[in-house]
Order: sequence, then C-alpha cells, then structure tokens
Amino acid sequence: MDNAVDAIKMAFGMLVFVIAMTAAIYLFNSATATTRVLLYAADKTNYYDNIEIKNENITNRNVNIETIIPTLYRYYKENFAVQIYKKDGTLVQIFDLNIEGIVRRASGKRASSRTDEEKGLMSLYGVSTKPSYLFEAPWMGNTSKDIKTRIDLYVNGQCGYINGTKVDYTANNLKQFSSTTSFTEKFIQYNYKGDTISVGEEEGEDGIETITGNVKPETKIVIIYKEN
Repeated sequence: MDNAVDAIKMAFGMLVFVIAMTAAIYLFNSATATTRVLLYAADKTNYYDNIEIKNENITNRNVNIETIIPTLYRYYKENFAVQIYKKDGTLVQIFDLNIEGIVRRASGKRASSRTDEEKGLMSLYGVSTKPSYLFEAPWMGNTSKDIKTRIDLYVNGQCGYINGTKVDYTANNLKQFSSTTSFTEKFIQYNYKGDTISVGEEEGEDGIETITGNVKPETKIVIIYKEN
C-alpha cells in the first residue's frame, strides 16, 4: 500500500514538474517575443524606407490629345494625378483628387482659419487669375457624376454649373491645343507620408529621398503632359 501511495506521489510530482516546465517555457518565449517587439520598436532604423532616386520611376513618350482624353476620364477612378503644361512650362490644368479635396474643404472656411497647406493650395489653384483655377472644386460633392461633368466641360471648352457653382472652361481647355499637337507624356511614381529627409537636391544632382518614421509610405502616380 505504501508503495502505491509513493508511486502516486511521484506521478503527481512529475505532473506538477511538467506543468511548471511548460509554463516556464511559455513565459520565457512570451518574454522573448515581447522583448524582440520592444527592441524593434525602439530601433528607428527598422522603420527607414529604402533610399530611392526620384527619377528611377520616370518614363517618357510622345502622345497627342487622343491619348490625353481617356486618361483624364480615368484619373478619378484609378486615383492618379494629371498635369497639363504649355510649351513654356506654364501649368494650364491639374487633375488631382487630393488637391481638389483640400481646395474644396478650404473654400468652406474663412481665410484666417485655413491651414498653411490650404492657404498654399488656394493660392496656387484657387484663384481666378491662375490658368489652372479649380473653381473651388464643386465636383467633389459627387465624385462619380460631377467629376465626369467637369472633365466634359474641360475637354469640350464649355461653361456649366456643378452644384450651383459656375465652371467656365471656354478660355482654358483642351481645345486650345490642335489635334496634331504633340505632348511629352511623363509618368512619375513616388512615395508619400512619413517623415521625409531629402538630400542631393542641388542643381545637377539626382534627387534622393528617404521616408522615415512609423507611417507606412504610400505610392502615388503623376502623369505629366507637356506641349512639345
């Protein structure tokens, strides 16, 4: 009987030992994983993006208006930006949902309450003396319908009303260029968001940009058309 009791005690002790070892291993692994996470978070270099040359993702080709028109009708569906320039480098129109959204929000504020970004964009794209005037972007109220109307007006050189706001492209439109006009089409892809450190931006040097911080960078495409 004593032997049976001793065997039960030994078995119970072994069971307790196994449970204790299992718990210790689990806690050790958890602590190791936690330490690894904390060390990773403390090391800012783990959040550095690879250094990229800005010109790395640039491609060029010659196109005409027949190529530009369908691109304009895609920009808001595929969320890329389009910029159109005259031969002398004057920006004549911009299509960019991010900028248009900011201009639209800024137009509803008093000038004194606008952020620096909003003031800057309103100065660049929100005044009627600029060729690329965005008319306070009233089409942002219904992006699936009103943006198409805006593109129609620009392509055809017409004047109309979008959500009660006059949008007049009779003087500044795609028809100012002839159907035989050649444009250089340039695709630029870049990262944005995060803290940015730029070096090598002096004239004659390649612009090199690195994104840092714990904000994941996102990619944006800008298509530039410049009259040849």
